Amino acid sequence: MRKTFKIFFSLITITLIFSSCNNAGLTPQKALQVINKDTMLNDVNVLSADSMLGRAPGTIGEVRASEYIAKRFKDIGLEKVKDSYFQTFNMIGAKKNSDKSSLIIKRNNKILKYKSDETLTYWSSSQKKVVDIKNAPIIFVGYGVQAPEYNWDDFKGYNVKGKILLFLNNDPPVTENGKELFKGKTRTYYGRWTYKFEQAMKLGAAGAIMIHTTPSASYPWSVVQNNGAEEEFAIDKPGSGYQVDFLSWIDKATANKIAKSMGTNLDGLFKMGAKRNFRPKDTGYRITAHIESNIRKVETKNIWGILPGSDPELKKQVIVFTAHYDHIGTNPNLKGNDKIFNGAWDNAIGVASIINIAEAFSSLKNRPKRSILFLACAAEESGTLGSEWFVNSPPFKRSRLVANINIDMPQIFGITSDISAIGVNMNSIGTTLREVAKEYKIKNSNGDSVSINVVGDTNPNAGSFYRSDQVSFAKFGIPAIAVHPGKDFIKKLNFDTKKYRDDHYHQVIDEVNDKWNLSGTERDMRVMFDVALKIANAKQMPRWFKGNEFESIWEKLHGITK
Repeated sequence: MRKTFKIFFSLITITLIFSSCNNAGLTPQKALQVINKDTMLNDVNVLSADSMLGRAPGTIGEVRASEYIAKRFKDIGLEKVKDSYFQTFNMIGAKKNSDKSSLIIKRNNKILKYKSDETLTYWSSSQKKVVDIKNAPIIFVGYGVQAPEYNWDDFKGYNVKGKILLFLNNDPPVTENGKELFKGKTRTYYGRWTYKFEQAMKLGAAGAIMIHTTPSASYPWSVVQNNGAEEEFAIDKPGSGYQVDFLSWIDKATANKIAKSMGTNLDGLFKMGAKRNFRPKDTGYRITAHIESNIRKVETKNIWGILPGSDPELKKQVIVFTAHYDHIGTNPNLKGNDKIFNGAWDNAIGVASIINIAEAFSSLKNRPKRSILFLACAAEESGTLGSEWFVNSPPFKRSRLVANINIDMPQIFGITSDISAIGVNMNSIGTTLREVAKEYKIKNSNGDSVSINVVGDTNPNAGSFYRSDQVSFAKFGIPAIAVHPGKDFIKKLNFDTKKYRDDHYHQVIDEVNDKWNLSGTERDMRVMFDVALKIANAKQMPRWFKGNEFESIWEKLHGITK
């Protein structure tokens, strides 16, 4: 186990304050130098120390981390938001009591056989201690998509109240007039399972069942098969997320049994759902369920600080930098001496990055026109709950939030000739990033001077955009991107970065080690500083590209009518 870093907080604070004073009144070019790999590493070492106990929500480790971040924000010169550096909220934890819960699925008195947590998993997200469902019909709703920009509606007015909805995963694979709808192989939010469960709540359904296949989900059955057996968290706010009496995942074989009873097979269901004229279809199956859940409240908090803008009008608009500071805590049952999940890459380095960017903005002689808020999010590992709470309960009118830049597990292995940004092809923040990247010249592996190459999601079908804090902003129409590591290293590495990630992700060995080289983080965060500065001083706020699934929400947010 790595020894706890013995850092004297008061000495660090004095040093940082002295540094900030020396940096006061800098030009943008000089402010870039404030973004420094050594400063970031200091913050990472503190946040990922054993004393932080893995920063799990509701623990003393989280309290220590949140107090440290708040002090850093204060010392940098960020102002409080609503008279505090903390946004406190409650999460609701719910864990199914399997011994006291039951589920029967039958058609014409013939029971559908399944193995709980092996071929089918079920639970309730209603935040109720007891849920009873009697003889509720299972209705196949295809992909369950309502997409106004494509004039697509899988429900067509069908009343689903009190019913259990059976969904296909992913987007409808449709080509019309030689053009792919729903971005083809790139998953949109309509293809994300969270969207389907949200649809069930929105339309008043009693429940939702998700059909799992590895191709449609982009991950194996093992990822979801224990959902009902594990504690699930949600924010304590009525109508948020997906609060539904009954939720379930079923495997391919179980789904095929249902399909055969409908006179087709699983492939037939996928073909049926891919048609524009699809209408919901009663499967003939009925569900009777009794679900008992153990419910508890956990208090947690976001940490925030704001740099007010300089323009009398534009300062009302706010750009938000986010990075989640929570991790997964400790596990006393682990073998060996190390039982602490330090979370250095995930995501102490992300938090260190936004702290350092905030420091650079605070050092400017002329503040940007728009305001910039820095948000260290709680409970991302529990389902992006901190950012969800922030956007659900913003400190000011939501339409004032004009852009989000999220930093989650950025580059830690050196300088690359590329930079990855999930969402770069979705909204105009990506356009600004490409413009800024052209101004940065680097030497590639051949020694040629080139601009940074901006790349998007390298695995678009996996829906990575919808798996971190930026999605909370996007769902409310706020343009967002997430910064990811590039892959084309200037200096060849002597190890496989993908294997490193696989070996360290959510493991106790996610700690600072000799493979870390934050020169790449430094460069990438300087790029994002320039991107935010350009957005902050631009005449127009960022917007979603035409046809994006969040465009109509953005238009509604800002009262834009076509």
